Amino acid sequence: MNWKFFYKILSFIDPELSHDIVVNIIKTGLFFKIKTRSTPLKVMNLKFKNPIGLAAGFDKNALLMSEIDKLGFAFSEVGTVTVFPQKGNPKPRIFRLPEDEAVINRNGFNNDGLEVIKHRIASFRKSLKSSSIKLGINIGPNKNSVDRIKDYNKLVNELSKYADYLAINISSPNTPNLRELQLHKNFKNLIISIKKEISKQINKPPILVKISPDLSEKEIFKIIKVIMQEKLQGLIISNTTLNRNVKSIYEKEVGGLSGKPLFELSTKVVIKARKFLKDHDSDISIIAAGGVDDGKSAYIKILCGADLVQLYTGMIYKGPFVVKNILKELDEYKKRDKIKKWSDVRGEADSLKKAYKIVKYGLNKK
Repeated sequence: MNWKFFYKILSFIDPELSHDIVVNIIKTGLFFKIKTRSTPLKVMNLKFKNPIGLAAGFDKNALLMSEIDKLGFAFSEVGTVTVFPQKGNPKPRIFRLPEDEAVINRNGFNNDGLEVIKHRIASFRKSLKSSSIKLGINIGPNKNSVDRIKDYNKLVNELSKYADYLAINISSPNTPNLRELQLHKNFKNLIISIKKEISKQINKPPILVKISPDLSEKEIFKIIKVIMQEKLQGLIISNTTLNRNVKSIYEKEVGGLSGKPLFELSTKVVIKARKFLKDHDSDISIIAAGGVDDGKSAYIKILCGADLVQLYTGMIYKGPFVVKNILKELDEYKKRDKIKKWSDVRGEADSLKKAYKIVKYGLNKK
């Protein structure tokens, strides 16, 4: 497939409609399995065939789980799932920024709702034979919910048995006041409640919290302290940003910005989080997302403290072979720097400057 040509055609179509077209093409099953390199690793006591996953938002409604495996991803995050179906925010709500290799969205958790998505995931689990993909389920409250903690607990209760991990989304900028759950007291109350709910489940998947890249250092550390205290398994860093450093005419559109302009901002949060965890003798896992579209950006995320890496916008601009290309480039870095396993270099760089230097000159270059 010539992705550049296909993308050029799609670029004349509304971004949300073009996304639906791509989803339907993939759903047909005509897409052949892309051969990718296997670089197995174990994170959160789960075995992954490689460190690259698909971030939440692409397969919101759990329609493409087997097909995403064929693209080479080691894991996929469904959702964000809410208790009740909701249409999300008014359209248009997605904007391409091709000159920035970025996207602005204000979707607002549009999804088919818990019951429908749960049924699809259950069917996928029953038919699971040769698929090696791990499944994360990203959960959040309905926009008009009167008790958001109750929403999260309901979702934990209903979806835990199907998830390899659960992602607690408290950082989308497109649901009014959702980010207030990141404030210390609100966050602690939420996590204590979720921990109680997960303790009742037979299957207790790892719990990760997805945070904003727009938090202050103090806010980040407060969140991590609660995560350590309550013995959660990880962080997803990060969601989209409200900051703007783009050339596009869509700069002033309301919503979260993803893609290349998010890369350094989100990676700096990864660095801060990993350093804080090291200083407190904690080995909590980090899934890093934001601006990943090649082996270099993925390697930098790992060097700065990530255990696993996610992408979404990168696939929009680089196409379905993006994972294959990332893994090929990562393998080249691995051979050059004589890395046995990715965990050996996790957090090797305590600054972006050092990470860029390692990527350019090699891990052992003095």
